[in-house]
Amino acid sequence: MESTNPQVAQSRLIPVSQVKEGFNYRRRYNPEKMASLREDIKARGLLQPVVVRQLADDSYQLIAGGRRFKAVVAEFGPEAMIKAEVSVMSDAEATAAMLAENNEREDPSVIEDAEGAMRMLGLCKGDREEAARRLGWGRNKLDRRLAVMNATQEVRDAYLEDKILVGHVEILAALRKEVQANVLAKLLAAQGKITVEQLKAAAEQSLLSLEAAIFDRADCTGCQYNTGMQQSMFETSFSGSRCTNKECYSDKTEDELQKRVKALADTYQVVRIVRPGENATLQPVRADGVKGLGEEQARACRTCGDFGACVSAVPDKLGLVYKDVCFNKTCNDEKVAINVKALKDAQAASAPAGSAEKEEHAGAVPASKETSTAPTEAPTKTSNAPAKAAPKVVASAEPRGTVKEYREAIWRAVFKRAAEKLPVLQNRALLVALALHRPSDMDRMASTEAIEKALNVKLNTELDTSKLLTMLLGLDQTALATALQHLAANVSKTAPIADITGYLKALDIRIENYWKLNETFLDILTKTEIDAVCIEIGLADAAGKHYDKLKNGPKKDFVKGVLAVEGFEYRGNVPALMRWGK
Repeated sequence: MESTNPQVAQSRLIPVSQVKEGFNYRRRYNPEKMASLREDIKARGLLQPVVVRQLADDSYQLIAGGRRFKAVVAEFGPEAMIKAEVSVMSDAEATAAMLAENNEREDPSVIEDAEGAMRMLGLCKGDREEAARRLGWGRNKLDRRLAVMNATQEVRDAYLEDKILVGHVEILAALRKEVQANVLAKLLAAQGKITVEQLKAAAEQSLLSLEAAIFDRADCTGCQYNTGMQQSMFETSFSGSRCTNKECYSDKTEDELQKRVKALADTYQVVRIVRPGENATLQPVRADGVKGLGEEQARACRTCGDFGACVSAVPDKLGLVYKDVCFNKTCNDEKVAINVKALKDAQAASAPAGSAEKEEHAGAVPASKETSTAPTEAPTKTSNAPAKAAPKVVASAEPRGTVKEYREAIWRAVFKRAAEKLPVLQNRALLVALALHRPSDMDRMASTEAIEKALNVKLNTELDTSKLLTMLLGLDQTALATALQHLAANVSKTAPIADITGYLKALDIRIENYWKLNETFLDILTKTEIDAVCIEIGLADAAGKHYDKLKNGPKKDFVKGVLAVEGFEYRGNVPALMRWGK
């Protein structure tokens, strides 16, 4: 299992007031054991330090030791100091450490385990194998825990209160939410205990409602497995016809989900079936609101390799399509935080001088209805000074692998063409930079072939250095200059793309002089990416009223249409997706 402690922890005393508990997923603690722990800490002090991670604002986040932390605060108050092991961890490392520590101590509930597993799956971008590996769990355990997350809060609470068993929760989680409430009520009201096996048997007969099926039911009409209403505890929840052939029903449902995924493949970079417990693996991409990214970043995200749509496999949302979502929760959270900070900075920059101090005092004592409507003081003289502009947020997006491969091939080709035509001074400077920075970036075979072709000579570069140099000494100044020109232009295909773009930027080579929007490029994009590019470079506006029809039609027609807009200047209009920067 991957290490959950990447840096050596430092043991020290820290104020409990600087520790945030929000990360820990434990919610249920045995009252008797908590009282015993509190007495032990009172008598002997805290023997085992808690584990925290350092945050950017110099506060701490509790990772392990929730019971000990609560006991210390309860016994000694919010001003107490607590022994802690302070580490620096990523979200994924912290989640893994938290779950590992809790499992080694008092067993967490299945619900708490499930919530921790869902968080880890989100950090692993929906990769269940990776999430299981990081947690040190088997795949079967992870799948079962995640499935539990479709249970309603009432079902989870009933389990935490020991009214039902985990087996009941797992079965109820497979039902639609309105059905869960009905069945749970009957479970709790039953005179005798309904066992897990009894509930499972009833559910298997009643789960497969043909009226709720998302697939074509034409073949089900005369099927021998199509039955009328069955008398069971589910009779109120499951009315109408049902299927008693679970395998056939499941296969048809899965086939329909896959069809809906396929129908979106040309439109979005990522299209995924989201199953119960996977809701933490995606976030809606929005410009505004609590989770807003800002207009510019939201547009940029539409060209990202993690942007897409999902088809729900959750029982009460089965088959529904959710568009414009991000499948990289960590990146999305970072972008949201950047936007929130930018908005606060902009607000602070435009506020009159002294308003921050007033807000601070106002925050200390809640205003009454009278004071909340009282007129504010007249602005001071300094309030007329120009506000300091908030720093501009630079939008960014990480494109798909296919797009990266295409643009890197273009960038390398542009470098070669441009380097062959550089003025002598720039060409020699480039050659020296190549030799000094990373000589291995130079491609001996490609340079040899290019020089041989340009000079119409044969260079025996591997046989005899004396003959090679003698031949080169016989070249005139023009021929030797040609050789040097090609030597600098031919770099290895394995040279890091960052090296190539670094040279391009330094030489002030502009991609618009070598590339323009074309069919090959648009063919590798999804319709969402094409739309984002067209909006960015003004092509959508230039197409006018015909644009929406093109966008909503087949991708092939969309590509042809946007490349044939009359009056649009394609040369020089290069999307950010293809630029190597300024």
